Amino acid sequence: MKSKYILGLVLVAVFFFQELRVKNIEDLFNLKQTYNFELPPPISGNLKIDNPKKYLVLYEEKSEGSEEIKNGVEEVFRFSKIKYDILPISTTKVLDLKDYSLILLVAENYSGLTYDNYIRIKEGVESGKNLFITERAYRSPFNSLAGIEKVDEFIETKSFQFKKEIFPGLKNLRPGSIIFGSSGLKITLKNDVDIIATTDDQKPLMWINKYGKGKVFYSNSTLFQGKIFRGIMKQLISYIEDVSFYPILNSKILQIDDFPSPIPVVENEIIQKEYGLDTSGFFNLIWWQDMMGIVERQRLKMTGFLIVEYNDLTVKDKILGIGKRTFNDLSKRGRELKSIGGELGLHGYNHYSLGLEKEINYEHYGYTPWESVDAMKKGLTIAKDEIKKLYGDNFHIYSYVPPSNLLPKSGKQAIVKTFPDLKAFCGIFYGEYEPGLLLQEIGRDPDFKDVYSLPRMSSGFFYNDTIIWQILNGIGAYGYLSHFIHPDDIMDKERGEGKSWEELKKEFEKIFYTINKEYSVLEPNIQSEMTYNYSVIETISVAYEKKDENVYINIDNYRDEFAAHFRAKGKKIINVIGGEFKVINKTSEDILYLISVKSPELKIVMEDF
Repeated sequence: MKSKYILGLVLVAVFFFQELRVKNIEDLFNLKQTYNFELPPPISGNLKIDNPKKYLVLYEEKSEGSEEIKNGVEEVFRFSKIKYDILPISTTKVLDLKDYSLILLVAENYSGLTYDNYIRIKEGVESGKNLFITERAYRSPFNSLAGIEKVDEFIETKSFQFKKEIFPGLKNLRPGSIIFGSSGLKITLKNDVDIIATTDDQKPLMWINKYGKGKVFYSNSTLFQGKIFRGIMKQLISYIEDVSFYPILNSKILQIDDFPSPIPVVENEIIQKEYGLDTSGFFNLIWWQDMMGIVERQRLKMTGFLIVEYNDLTVKDKILGIGKRTFNDLSKRGRELKSIGGELGLHGYNHYSLGLEKEINYEHYGYTPWESVDAMKKGLTIAKDEIKKLYGDNFHIYSYVPPSNLLPKSGKQAIVKTFPDLKAFCGIFYGEYEPGLLLQEIGRDPDFKDVYSLPRMSSGFFYNDTIIWQILNGIGAYGYLSHFIHPDDIMDKERGEGKSWEELKKEFEKIFYTINKEYSVLEPNIQSEMTYNYSVIETISVAYEKKDENVYINIDNYRDEFAAHFRAKGKKIINVIGGEFKVINKTSEDILYLISVKSPELKIVMEDF
């Protein structure tokens, strides 16, 4: 009898607290969202590096295509802490190549190259240096070095196929339209060149030719002009070298825009047909449960970007707070996200991109311009106040995603003034410029230097080769995956393509299943963890060299443990003194490793494999 009485009390208590959890938990518990971004004091290693790896970049001035490649090279080298010098190919300075292991040519017009410098480069390759030619050139003095016997007309390349496993997961992809319009040459090659990639009709696109003691890589294309090939270019550079060491972020981020947000109670044809539910029931009972299952199975963490209210208020005196129903929607979903290790960032007071008239093409997006910066600040202040009511005083917002990825300077100003703890703007990495678009490089925001630019690399629920290529290209360049979705993608004709949720969730999970299979070492992060990871490597300086069977690496301004890609040709690691290692990918020619750097001094001990 006593046990029945106790069981009855337990059941009553469970029911009572379940009701409280859904309806009034904000009155009982405050959530905590704080992240310590403070870095340890910097320390520097004392290893003496006599001949640090260093590259020379020679570029063509006043060439739009060459300028785009040059800019991409510099962004990647800056992020990766690669030591390099850069000069116009027309320099009259006689080149001294003794400090360089590799020369990058970023040009299709060599008319400005002096004969003396041509001879210097040719002799440098003969003696063991590597030459990396980033774009095709109809008339080039380096054609014979690249194994080219004859050049015919220009051709257009519309497809791409790797013949070598340069980076895990790329070899079997057919990305199609992302390289549409690339220009190449119809050529005749020596029989013994090493083909790296071809078009689908087997025309040579990239190859390596041995010349003397050195190697020449040739890209018979203009592919490297685009961001979509930036990571592949970096990995090809490391592939041609004997060893390479590049710091990365090693982060895997899933972002959900408009989450949490007010849930509209309407009937949707697709949802009604599939589940017999309105939108509120679907997102509560189906969508969110499925998402939590995918996150657990695919080793992900979620960062949600909160919308306080869906309204069209952009005039200061008309901006209002939120109602009780909206409050309950935000409270319940935000708490559930936090309970599984997620993080909340901000998407906006409403879904109207922050900016002033003429800064954004508002009409195109169906948005209304904000009256003033003060109006934006008022909306954001209401958002800030509501977040405190929802989750408590110890709840800080560290990242912001702009609606439709649109954020001009005036909008940034309103954000940083209202949310002084903000650490990251998360826009997009790939895209074509338009007014107000937050199209980012990795680093500090160009307008507000206390905030980082950490763009997203991919989006959506659809699985295809182009999405996987975008993701792997980002990992190859910077070592991170940042993918975003919207809960209402299923209801959008363009973002959902009329597919059912059962179809979309299978494709969505396949994205992460594929990446985890091909590249298994990425660490699941919330946005603040990845932001911290970048701050750790932001100001480090790296010098390394290979001596006999070992590689010695010295790091200045070391702050905390970080990750790096390490590639070795024909060698395998026996031990890493000052760190740890994992194999990412092994081929018959080389091994790509993930190094966990735990000291400002590293010694990588290797042997033949």
